[in-house]
Amino acid sequence: MKTSKIKVNSRGYGMEYALDEVEDFSRLMGFDERSARRARLLAEETMSMVRAIVDEFSASFWMESTPECNCELHLQAEAPMDYDKKQELISASTQQRNEASVGIMGKIKDFIEDSMYNMRDGASVAVGDSQAMGMGGVVIADIYMWSLQQYRQDVQEQKEKGDDEAIDGLLDELEKSIVANIADDVKVSVKGNSIEMIIRKNFPLNRDGQ
Repeated sequence: MKTSKIKVNSRGYGMEYALDEVEDFSRLMGFDERSARRARLLAEETMSMVRAIVDEFSASFWMESTPECNCELHLQAEAPMDYDKKQELISASTQQRNEASVGIMGKIKDFIEDSMYNMRDGASVAVGDSQAMGMGGVVIADIYMWSLQQYRQDVQEQKEKGDDEAIDGLLDELEKSIVANIADDVKVSVKGNSIEMIIRKNFPLNRDGQ
């Protein structure tokens, strides 16, 4: 099952309709009321995230079920940036690099920004260099990818190595994050000015759900 692709943009166009589609999809799939509310919340968080990162974007949003997962939220956004804006954000990112991001959504926001503005003085992150991209991230060719599952694994591995108290803070963020607690996984990919987010959650179905 799959909804139609809905056009949304940074000015809010189409977003309310998209959220209504999430509720319709949830009912047709047989999600209970609690799961339907959670699906809508995940959709709201997905769109709010991109709006917080870029001033102007247009995107396609849809929801689908697959053999592996009965709820996948997809957002494919185009966020064109001119050179001056790019350099401005690079400078801002450099100045704020020592400031810790707050929450899992903040980590994803930083990942997207770093991916979109990784080019500086002709340099770029090496292929497969997950360390340079931070926990949960990796770059393959010219595609930058982040996964909540991988982030959880990376944080846990650092904890097992006996790293400093900062890791306890990251684990606490995971515990408190609404998205991290609801979603099975969040996948983010960035290529050029294109951003794709996929949030996956296998919700329990009512007995009469399809």
